[in-house]
Amino acid sequence: MLFSMAPNNNDLVSLSEKEKESRRISLEGRSEERERADIIEVGRSPDLSPELEGYLEKIEKEDYFLTNQVTDDQTGQPLITSAQTQKPKIILPLTLSEYHSGLRESLESSWRWLAEWSKRLIKMLESQVGFKS
Repeated sequence: MLFSMAPNNNDLVSLSEKEKESRRISLEGRSEERERADIIEVGRSPDLSPELEGYLEKIEKEDYFLTNQVTDDQTGQPLITSAQTQKPKIILPLTLSEYHSGLRESLESSWRWLAEWSKRLIKMLESQVGFKS
């Protein structure tokens, strides 16, 4: 047998009229509270002054490389070397015709999502992406 945690109107038989009325009001208030929920904004970036925005964008776009190797003072061996950027050629797992037909599939189709993912890679990496032959 299942019992609900919230008292219903039948449970109010042994209470006085004032208690019954206060219970009804509190129960009505609970249901209204459940229906309303505060909306909390998540992931909002802080407001920055225009001077800082330009500076931050400049820093994010720049690539930083070490000009000289960092060496150990005692042995002279290199500890840290500058990272070399790699631009590998990415071959997508579908041909150009499969890509175009995949974009015309329904949203439930896995071919559609593979084509959409490929489209995203093409936009991001442009010349580094190629299709399977």
